[in-house]
Amino acid sequence: MRIAVPAVIVAISMGTSFSTVHTLLNSIPDVVTNGLNIAGGMIVVVGYAMVINMMCASHLMPFFYLGFVTASFTNFNLVELDAIGMMMAVLYIQLSPKYNKSQVVQAGLATTHDLDNQLD
Repeated sequence: MRIAVPAVIVAISMGTSFSTVHTLLNSIPDVVTNGLNIAGGMIVVVGYAMVINMMCASHLMPFFYLGFVTASFTNFNLVELDAIGMMMAVLYIQLSPKYNKSQVVQAGLATTHDLDNQLD
């Protein structure tokens, strides 16, 4: 994006000559392009920090770290990582008694509606 927008502006204003656009982009000092690369990397780090601050759920942090490690050491794209994350979330919700209210309610109903104890 940081290269596409100036390239389109220059291409529109100067014509569609590739050599003119290439010359103008190469005339940008290395200090500027290196600074933009560093700023782009910092935006990613700030995004991760914001996600960690917003989660504030210590019981979900292992999933966050597992996803980070998986993304770091594999060549999966975002769609594949999203599918894995969704499957893990569904499994976690189905297996966790904290989020699975149907088992808790059924266990509570079995103890409160015991006809044998009420009739005696």
